[in-house]
Amino acid sequence: MKIIYKLILIGSIVTNTIYSQNSIEENDDSRFSQKEWNNLVNYLNAEITAIAITNQVENNESISSGEKEDYQVFLESLENNEQENPKSFVEITKQLKDNWGVTLKNISQPIDSLKRYEPRIIDSLFAEIENIKSYKTLKIGESKDYADLKSFYIPISKSIDLVKKEIKQEVSQPVVVRESNFQRKKNSSLFKYLIIPALLFFISTIVFFIKWKKQNKKYSDLKIRKENDYKERESDIKNLKIDNNSLRNENANLKNDLKQIKQEKALKKPEERKIIKEETKSPAIELVAEPVIKEPKVLYAGKPTTDGKFIPVSSSPLYGQTIYKLYVKEDGLSADFEIELVDQFITREVTNAPDEYLYRVCNQENSNKEFSREITTTKRGLAVLINDEWLVKEENKATIKFQ
Repeated sequence: MKIIYKLILIGSIVTNTIYSQNSIEENDDSRFSQKEWNNLVNYLNAEITAIAITNQVENNESISSGEKEDYQVFLESLENNEQENPKSFVEITKQLKDNWGVTLKNISQPIDSLKRYEPRIIDSLFAEIENIKSYKTLKIGESKDYADLKSFYIPISKSIDLVKKEIKQEVSQPVVVRESNFQRKKNSSLFKYLIIPALLFFISTIVFFIKWKKQNKKYSDLKIRKENDYKERESDIKNLKIDNNSLRNENANLKNDLKQIKQEKALKKPEERKIIKEETKSPAIELVAEPVIKEPKVLYAGKPTTDGKFIPVSSSPLYGQTIYKLYVKEDGLSADFEIELVDQFITREVTNAPDEYLYRVCNQENSNKEFSREITTTKRGLAVLINDEWLVKEENKATIKFQ
């Protein structure tokens, strides 16, 4: 976990370094379009013109009220001066031409002419500005604001004279007119450089805390699980001891029972020998097997054919079909048969059409008109198995009676 945390910190430092380097490279990028170059020149023109006028106001006591008033208005207008949306030379001219025409001519106009300067490189731009004649006259290079402005675009170390100048200005407590826009941009860039590692550090701290909480929870769960397992193990051991003691007692009881059985068996041996001896002397008893009476095989048949055959037959009665019951003899080639009406439906059918259902295999003692309740068999008929078909010959018909 510590390794992950260190990697996150190293990553944040590397990211911040790369971001800072990219920011410097972006500031040092010398490839400007004409529009970007014009905006840069206008922005620097307004800022350097303000620095030049500020030096004159601070070092010259004979400044008229009109000049001071235009100066204050000009400074207030520079609050919105930005490189992307700078104050144009035309606007500078309108504000300064009445009371600050000399500065406008000696500083602002030469800087504005640098819009046509080639190549479009920041270093060369500042070099050309510093070559302007009034640059040294107005002591622009000695101004801390100019040094900060230049160092923002061209990062360099400050000279010893400039440091002394700054210390002298701080001791003498000069009048601070305004914070320049480039100083605000510098602070903003510093904020950008610091916010990224701060955010990464904050995120890494949160991640580390979450990981720590999860790890701690896992450890707690593992500890609780181990304690529960230990308790369960103790309970199992206790139960095993109880079962072991119970088995020992049961084994002891079984041994006692076995010992008692052996003793009883030893006492009974003389009596058993005596009984066996007497049984050997007595005559053997003959066991006579009783004859097995086989029940005849029974088949059931329905309406016979015109030539006196039972087709088909079944091993069980069928509702609405069974009329005859056949008792197959031991040879399996012949069977006695009789009337077996299993339900009222078939009884009604047989009574209404005896020629089809009865008279083909039966002879009647009386007329079917005398039927009131049942049909009985007074003499069983005989059916013979020929070619797997049960045939009833004329002389073997059964005799029935309507009652």
